[in-house]
Amino acid sequence: MPAVGMRYCHKAMMLDLSGMASFRRKLLAIVLPVLLLGCSSTGHTPPRPELVLSGWRDPSALAPGADFETYIRVVSQELRKHRLPFVASMADAELGKVAPFRQLPDRGCKADVPRGIAILIHGLSDTAFAMRDLAATFSKQCFEARALLLPGHGTRPADLMAVDHRDWLSHVGAALKQARSDSSFVVVAGFSLGAALALTAAVQSPGDVDAVIGLSPAYRIRSNFLARQARWIGVFRPWLDLGPREDFARYGAMPTRGIASTMAVFGTLEARMRRQGPLRTPWLVVQSEDDEVVDVTWNRQFFEAHAGDARSLLLNYHSMPVDKSFGERSVWLPAAEPALRVVGISHLAVHISPENPHYGESGTYRNCGSPPFRTEEQVRACKQAQRVWYGVGGQSPPAGEAGARATFNPHYRDLESRIGEFLGRVDGQDNSQAPSRR
Repeated sequence: MPAVGMRYCHKAMMLDLSGMASFRRKLLAIVLPVLLLGCSSTGHTPPRPELVLSGWRDPSALAPGADFETYIRVVSQELRKHRLPFVASMADAELGKVAPFRQLPDRGCKADVPRGIAILIHGLSDTAFAMRDLAATFSKQCFEARALLLPGHGTRPADLMAVDHRDWLSHVGAALKQARSDSSFVVVAGFSLGAALALTAAVQSPGDVDAVIGLSPAYRIRSNFLARQARWIGVFRPWLDLGPREDFARYGAMPTRGIASTMAVFGTLEARMRRQGPLRTPWLVVQSEDDEVVDVTWNRQFFEAHAGDARSLLLNYHSMPVDKSFGERSVWLPAAEPALRVVGISHLAVHISPENPHYGESGTYRNCGSPPFRTEEQVRACKQAQRVWYGVGGQSPPAGEAGARATFNPHYRDLESRIGEFLGRVDGQDNSQAPSRR
């Protein structure tokens, strides 16, 4: 099947890259037959190297253990053996960016001992690079930040077939126990799938977690019904997306097992939350109403039903009029920022600073999308324009201007301040390093 068709299968299944809500009504009638009949390549040509399982065959041996520096070294060795670089001549530089890392408190912090440890968890198909800005935020708050690389990630897409949700949860759990042995205050924060893993870990091991933060949290996704079918579709269709790689820090292709494992995390989280009742750990949720991946309405309801600590808070970015009466602990923030040419904040953008060297306003990467969700003319204009407007899905740039999918949060500095306030309410400390609000 042509690459465009393959990409359609994955993107329609997840609804996370298209942003095209108009397709949702056709999913049951069209997408499942496509998945069942057309989402596989034909012919006898050898598979591309990224589609051949190579690393992460023993994820338990690569989990955090006695100390985090050893964990970084061991996982980096795995990457060196099995990673397929995006640009061959930049292999070492790429490896250093996608590997797990540790960032110490900012030099301006007065205490010799970190205020606490923050465990940071990226999303599905991502790498530790996605948590660079959040790590810097925690560093300013005088925390030591430790960014993980989930099993199956950072090497090649096929390696997601070697792991499942239990490996991810064990990996996070090991990191939390390691952090607890090093600090009396531990925060776990995650993006998308990482947010679901963070919350699940907080529920499973409340004694190891003092606060939990979810950014663009995938507690449930918009295409939840279809994604649940990945478990049985994967038996005879191992790949949902065979599209080309476009970003050194993320996978381009996606095996069905990756989606099935993600849905298993959601199922584990919901089951444990139902059994446990209200979450007694302080919980901060940050999401965008423009998010084309997660079910933000369900997230709000989920938060209101389970956030049992009075210090818990939900931050909602919005670009359209919304019902702001939902929940006393919900804060509504404008998404648009004309000065940075942003009309909306996408799923990928909430946790990224405009200064990010790769995803930021002047970064090296621009998400222009691809057919059938954008026209060839729109894609070409996006790639060729010196400057673009950033938004989501159907949000159109001004007439005659080019548009791209938002990859950064124009209000990130304000978000840093709000994260600092949340942490201060939890541990009772005020940090002078926290940036002031704009």
